[in-house]
Amino acid sequence: MLFQRILLTKYNPSRYFQFIRLVATSSIQIEFKDGLANIAVPLPSRGESCVFQLKPFNTTVGDFIDILQKEDRGIDRAAIYLSDGSRLSRNSPFELIFEEPFTLRINETSYNVEPPTLFTSNKSARDMLSDISNSVTKLYHDLRLNQYVMYRELELEKQLEYLRETAQPLNELHHQLANKAIRRLKWIQWSIFAAMSFQTGILFRLIWIDYSWDIMEPFTYFISYSAVFMGYCYYILRRNDMKYMNMSDYFYLKILHRLLRKKNFDLPRYNALKNEIMMVEHDLQRLKDPLDRIIGTS
Repeated sequence: MLFQRILLTKYNPSRYFQFIRLVATSSIQIEFKDGLANIAVPLPSRGESCVFQLKPFNTTVGDFIDILQKEDRGIDRAAIYLSDGSRLSRNSPFELIFEEPFTLRINETSYNVEPPTLFTSNKSARDMLSDISNSVTKLYHDLRLNQYVMYRELELEKQLEYLRETAQPLNELHHQLANKAIRRLKWIQWSIFAAMSFQTGILFRLIWIDYSWDIMEPFTYFISYSAVFMGYCYYILRRNDMKYMNMSDYFYLKILHRLLRKKNFDLPRYNALKNEIMMVEHDLQRLKDPLDRIIGTS
């Protein structure tokens, strides 16, 4: 076999260089950089090494194998075996391969890999947590987040003041029209109360003074049935129960929108301003909260 390979390389220089390249890249190297695992894997079809970047904690073994097969169509089979010979399933977390040496088998070729450890520290968990806290504090200082928070807070306060000044005339007009709608609604409610009182007095006189119950009973039946019929019609039109609060809200909104249309009130702009004010106030509140120091977007 060796003699045949020598003859082939002698008459085919490209096969010769390919053979040399395969020998030179027949190892797998793993290094960590910027929180990513850079894995250099030799590809069987191309005869060259290709570097794959993977997230150790957000990747599975199946994802790594799929990336290999997508990069090189000549890979028919690929699997990872641990030192005891057990095969890792495709759903296994990728960080398992960094706990002990493993074997990567691509087609008929096996590569023994000594992976670097993810965490190399002999400190206790408390000391590691203290170091992390110190690093976060230093990073917070180096990035000048305090200055950014103060600048962002001042920017939100200016924006909130501008929005409130812009919405103030609309708020005053809306408040006036809302009070006027409430007064009209009360007038309608007292009018309905007066009408019902008048109806009760008329029925009382017709039943006990002018006529008798035997004569007025059919009339009272139709009056009660008419009330039920009106309630059902209200439900069909509004898809809501005919309750006092529901009817009050309906008539209040109807009167208010009629008054707004008469005054040419820009209701979409008013609602947009109110929503924007609410969002800015929410971002400002989160920004001032020391337990929830999250910068909101305006």
